Amino acid sequence: MSDTWITDVESKMKKFAQQHGIVFKQTARQVSASFEIGCFHALTEFYSKDFTLKPQNLNDAGEYRYLTTPGGNPVNFSFVRLEAADYNYELRQQVRICSHLHADISVTPDLVVIVEGTQVQAEKRNDYASGKRSFFFVESTAVVAAHECKSMSPFPELLVGYIGMLMATHAWLDIQPPAFLLGDTGRHLAPSLFVGGDARGIHLKMIAALEKTYPMNVIVGLHTGTWSLLGGRKLKRLEHAS
Repeated sequence: MSDTWITDVESKMKKFAQQHGIVFKQTARQVSASFEIGCFHALTEFYSKDFTLKPQNLNDAGEYRYLTTPGGNPVNFSFVRLEAADYNYELRQQVRICSHLHADISVTPDLVVIVEGTQVQAEKRNDYASGKRSFFFVESTAVVAAHECKSMSPFPELLVGYIGMLMATHAWLDIQPPAFLLGDTGRHLAPSLFVGGDARGIHLKMIAALEKTYPMNVIVGLHTGTWSLLGGRKLKRLEHAS
């Protein structure tokens, strides 16, 4: 093996690292957070059609503060106010939801739309962080839609797993009369699972079956397709019942 060949390979490797090194330096957590922020902006574009969007709780420099981990205090981070003539809502990240099914059931979706003015409650609990940090949450009765973002390829367990979040975080599924109804012209995106990877064959059939059975969307192929939620296939929507 010639020294010239080795030198040439090393040179090409160095050039590749300089051009693409930033991608390989990203940790799994950073990639996940970036994907979540991308889904957040896709959702704001969706809402901009029927609502006036106003960023709230910016920092002193006027910058938006994203919350991409479940351990943060939502009060310290930014959110988007969704204004309409009849109802106002809030689009937030990583807000824990206490389920209507049982007080000990809670989950933290990546994105959540709640009724404006919903109080983010804070409790010191011995069974959470040994009582050293507050347990922040909102009640599921205030939730319009909880969305989850997964920067990976779809697989059956992931798809079915979202059903648990759907049932635990949307009180309107069990309350009569329901606060929200499915409709083709609704202003809210129905609860959705955002997936980065593409789906083919049996997974596409499974997604179609889940969407037929439950009031939910499974949006796949975001890594390679469009981020717009306004075009392409028809997505399930929600509208306030009254």
